[in-house]
Amino acid sequence: MATYTKTQGGKYRARVSVKENGKYKQLSKQGFRTKKEAILWASEIEAGYVDRVKNKYENMLLSEYFEKWVDTYKSKMESATQYQYQNTLDNIVKYLPDVKLLDFTRTDFQNFINEFGKDHSKETVAKRKNHISQALEDAYADGIIKNNPTIRIQLVGTAGKSAYDKFLEDKELIKLDRYVKEKLIQYPHSKSYLAIYISIHTGMRIGEIMALQSDDIDFKNKTISVNKALDQYRHVKSTKTESSNRVISVDDDLLEELKGIDGLIADVSNYGAGKTLKKAIKELGIKTVSFHALRHSHGSLLLSQGVDIKYVSARLGHKNISTTIDVYTHLLNSQKEIEEEKTQQIMTSVFKSKSV
Repeated sequence: MATYTKTQGGKYRARVSVKENGKYKQLSKQGFRTKKEAILWASEIEAGYVDRVKNKYENMLLSEYFEKWVDTYKSKMESATQYQYQNTLDNIVKYLPDVKLLDFTRTDFQNFINEFGKDHSKETVAKRKNHISQALEDAYADGIIKNNPTIRIQLVGTAGKSAYDKFLEDKELIKLDRYVKEKLIQYPHSKSYLAIYISIHTGMRIGEIMALQSDDIDFKNKTISVNKALDQYRHVKSTKTESSNRVISVDDDLLEELKGIDGLIADVSNYGAGKTLKKAIKELGIKTVSFHALRHSHGSLLLSQGVDIKYVSARLGHKNISTTIDVYTHLLNSQKEIEEEKTQQIMTSVFKSKSV
């Protein structure tokens, strides 16, 4: 937007604001004999700036812009998060290989969401949509694109896994626990089986288990200190959140399996642990779940046995209790019926009619 003022000498001054990299900068010029001349100059400046921006990006692919945007704004994020943005880039290249940034419309975006959503869960589609929207909204804010193509995009996708498929029932978990215990007797300190056993008994994330050191085990106080994790590239990093740094109590059976280990407790990859779990599940004939599901199974087991949800939340290293409630809604709903029955019994017992 341009402004015009008349100087004491009777000439006109023009100031025009142009947006560059998300920030406005002012250009000015004075000495115009008439206001019309000042307006003409400001118009040419604004048009020239738009043309320069357009020329810079007119042949840039959407995938190229997204990659540059990630490098600029997301380079300092955790490796696991960066991996998610790389996944989004891979899908842009796959589904929108030749689409140019300046030509990308709301219709194009919705068509991508519709196509991608045919064989991906709504949760996964939402992640891809969110990443692309962030980049495009910045492009719009920087004046690179004239319109915002992210407005009112409808989210679609498959139902994904049900809550039931994300954890093992108590009987299944016990069956797996006994199986792994037998394997550890046959193959003491077997890294993959030990990783599974630790997850069953603690609910630790696979990255936390991979980073676990013998110094983190306190046999006297029967605790494990969770203070770091490994990413998929086996680089040591901080835990997922500040609340993920925690000290958790462990049982004697687990401590027995950890005795005599020096250095890394379970020097195993995510893939290796998952492959061993898959083999165990097949042999046992139980529900197919991911390694991460063992974490949910641990939490479900504790809650089903009446352990306080605040304690379970802290033990799992959740950022807040609302995360725990969201994850275990299925279990809490089933317990609600039990608690309601208890409440009715209490009311009947306490307030039942008595003769005065």
